[in-house]
Amino acid sequence: MIASRLRTILGAVAAVIALVLLGQYLIGKLAKPERIDIQVIIKSTDKNIEFWQVMKDGIEVATNEFGPSVEVTGSRSDADIDGQIALVEQAIEKKPDAIILAANDINRLVPAVEEGAKRGIRFFIVDSGINSDIAESVIATDNIKAGQAAGMEMLRHLDGPGKIAIINYVQTAASLIDRERGVRLMLEGRKDIELMDTFNAAGSETNAYQMAKQVLEDNPDVRGIIGLNEPTTVGAARAIKEMGRQGQVKLIGFDSSVNEIKLLEEEAMQATVIQKPFQMGYLSIKTAVEAFQDKKVPKVIDTGSLVITKQNMYDEENQKLLFPFYDK
Repeated sequence: MIASRLRTILGAVAAVIALVLLGQYLIGKLAKPERIDIQVIIKSTDKNIEFWQVMKDGIEVATNEFGPSVEVTGSRSDADIDGQIALVEQAIEKKPDAIILAANDINRLVPAVEEGAKRGIRFFIVDSGINSDIAESVIATDNIKAGQAAGMEMLRHLDGPGKIAIINYVQTAASLIDRERGVRLMLEGRKDIELMDTFNAAGSETNAYQMAKQVLEDNPDVRGIIGLNEPTTVGAARAIKEMGRQGQVKLIGFDSSVNEIKLLEEEAMQATVIQKPFQMGYLSIKTAVEAFQDKKVPKVIDTGSLVITKQNMYDEENQKLLFPFYDK
């Protein structure tokens, strides 16, 4: 009888201990959830392009704040589409919780992304998307609107009729496709403007320089050039300055590198449409983490753009955007 009672008491004590341990385990899991594993794949790791370095800073700040495990990779250049596809495939094999992608090609990345989604990986887009609705959220500039702003600035600075050239960087990137579309929406159909076919720099600042130089040599009546990103803008500026056409040929660019700021100061460039790469990087991580916390996240987050000229570049708020911190 006593032995039976003792066994019952011991059994009850063991059950209580087990429940206490289980409760502690569950509380610990709730208090300290497992870290979310995120793979970020950007267009380029070229350190000469400040846009991606600033975006990486935003990613780092958000990673420290929200606590996921994050690895950032990127292809050698924006034009290295095969390399980026390989990076997506490699990331999928690591079985992360999520992949954040800045796509180099609107169509060719689709099969790899769809394969990842089939395996249960959640996708988010930053900067430049793909021809698919798989991404839970797209964190980017409204590039059509930004392109229209560039076109409007060109109209504002032109001092007579003439030809306008557009230099693209990678023709297959969604961000640049939309940017060109915005420019053309603003400039096409005007009687005093002949909008030339777009020139493709194929992911090279040197190509942009050579193309701009050739365009100016072959077309003395060119009155303006629009570069759709940092390298195309800087390359076109080199050609304009070298040929002594500074001020005569109006240059409207994109982004806010140190070189472009100098171009504004020298009046070799009349305006640049700046994006907010730090915010893109930061919000892409924040949004992915919130999605895993079952919070409702916006399908599209427009990080905004702003026209910067020599006249407004010294404004305090604009200085903060022009000189974000990053490690070279």
